[in-house]
Amino acid sequence: MKRSSKITDIIVIIMFILCITIPAVFMNTKSDQISDIDNTALIDLDEIGDNGTVTEDIETYVSQRIGFRNEMLSAYLYGNDRIFGSLLHPNYTYGKDGYVFFHMPKEKPDPHYIKLFAGYISYMQDYCSKKGIDFLYCINPDKTQVYSRYLPEGTHLTFYRQNYLLSQLDKYGVNYMDNTGLLTDASYTTQVFDKKYDAGHWNETGAYIGISNILKTLHETHKDIPLNNDSDYTVTETVHQYLPLSYFEINEPSFIYTRNNINTIDVTAEDTDIILDDNYRDYSHYINTAHPEYPKILVFRGSYFLGKEKFMNESFSESIFVHSYYNIFNFKYFIEKFNPDIVLFESVEYATINRYFPKDKLKDRG
Repeated sequence: MKRSSKITDIIVIIMFILCITIPAVFMNTKSDQISDIDNTALIDLDEIGDNGTVTEDIETYVSQRIGFRNEMLSAYLYGNDRIFGSLLHPNYTYGKDGYVFFHMPKEKPDPHYIKLFAGYISYMQDYCSKKGIDFLYCINPDKTQVYSRYLPEGTHLTFYRQNYLLSQLDKYGVNYMDNTGLLTDASYTTQVFDKKYDAGHWNETGAYIGISNILKTLHETHKDIPLNNDSDYTVTETVHQYLPLSYFEINEPSFIYTRNNINTIDVTAEDTDIILDDNYRDYSHYINTAHPEYPKILVFRGSYFLGKEKFMNESFSESIFVHSYYNIFNFKYFIEKFNPDIVLFESVEYATINRYFPKDKLKDRG
């Protein structure tokens, strides 16, 4: 019995040593690495001491780069989900009925900022009006608004930013539309945001409904703009295996929309001289070779439109999509460069913040 116990102790010690040494042996020491699970740049060895104390930076370096980190974190997340029904993730939280949302910080009403934001939109509209260009601002809701009935127990959001923004847009006489009501109504019969997959963006069904509504609004003043029809697309099922920025397995079905007849040509690569903000360089440009008589549109959009241009670009002779963050403050340059018939500015409730549209730049009317 004593010999058996001693062997067991030795095996335990060996296993313990292996558990410590194997992750250390497989530590990621490469430079300029990005963490898929955190969506952030990892600290490099030569940066130790630049971000805090040497001790703190060494701890960060080891914790971020230890071997099998993603696998260990994923196992931890999976175990908590299966055993306790909790989603312990730096970005996500469970709501009711298995819905997944981003962690929701406390709302911080800032009426002065919202007034500046609305005033800048009015400034854009006035500039377009002087140029004979039609202007439309579109506010899109986020998942917490559309599926507020599934928010975590005890959560109370007022959506102050959007409600106050709409009142200020009315005050300034801005031509705008709000997709919140439409998408909320649609959410009772179909998924316009995936239940789990993406807490930050509408799915393809939601994009189809929301962008189709934008086309309907623009059609009121430009009758030659063709509208979306269900028959224009083939809808196929796809499966999202993991939450974004995570190896948390969900295997959630969703849908992909494919345009049946495509007349537009992607000429983005030809625009080698385009001026974009260094941090927000998402940009695309399409020309409709079959319909040069359609209006030309310039779209300043957030991440809701990334990969969703297919729901709009066939309705215009030319479509230019610019990531709005920071680039919106250079809107005159884009208007002069492309001379559009229509300018559309789209944003989402949670992005109406100083991080993406800095207050000092909103004040600038130069």
